[in-house]
Amino acid sequence: MSSFPRTVKGFLSLGPSRFMRQLNNIGDTKVGTLVGTDKFGNQYFENLKESYGRTRWIQFAKEDSFFSRAEANASQVPAEWHGWLHRMLDAPPTVDKTMVAPKWGVEYTENLTGSPKAYKSYNTTRPKFQAWTPKVAQRA
Repeated sequence: MSSFPRTVKGFLSLGPSRFMRQLNNIGDTKVGTLVGTDKFGNQYFENLKESYGRTRWIQFAKEDSFFSRAEANASQVPAEWHGWLHRMLDAPPTVDKTMVAPKWGVEYTENLTGSPKAYKSYNTTRPKFQAWTPKVAQRA
């Protein structure tokens, strides 16, 4: 929760639209420098004047509207930015090129579980039970 002066400062520096979006999505207003953007459009910020643990944060690309909070989740953060966000790396991937995405396998995608695009397996076995449908008799 923010103090009143911090909230006013956030409103004045962010503007009304971005201020309301931050309140809705992260429950706080934060002002910092843009460190970089990943290939998905997520923006990463840093403010060293914040208390420890609150200095680095992300603004998801899917948080474009006020009502789209459910679309953003942690699986949308690539590995190289995850390390920077959680202080495993001192320099962001835009500066330190040693942490890069692996060149093997498939391209990184977010976890789609619970969404309409989630993987659904196909079952080839026959069901052991038949569903019962009651037969309604006409009353006399």
